Amino acid sequence: MSVQQQTYKGHDIKIEDNEKLTINEKEIEYVQDKDLGKWFSKHLPYTQYDSLEALAKAIAVDTAEFKVLKEKLED
Repeated sequence: MSVQQQTYKGHDIKIEDNEKLTINEKEIEYVQDKDLGKWFSKHLPYTQYDSLEALAKAIAVDTAEFKVLKEKLED
């Protein structure tokens, strides 16, 4: 089992076997377009990323859900 774990701008990102993505322990649904080799999620519609890690980082910093969580943690 391959596990990537990192903290990115205050968010804990965990990727297990390129099959399970969690940010701050919340599981994130995503889809991989195998023909294009791109990753995308309903959290950031109309955008595609070259890796699951890049998608995770974008979700962590660019979605309201995780911005609000980070602000609460900083208070």
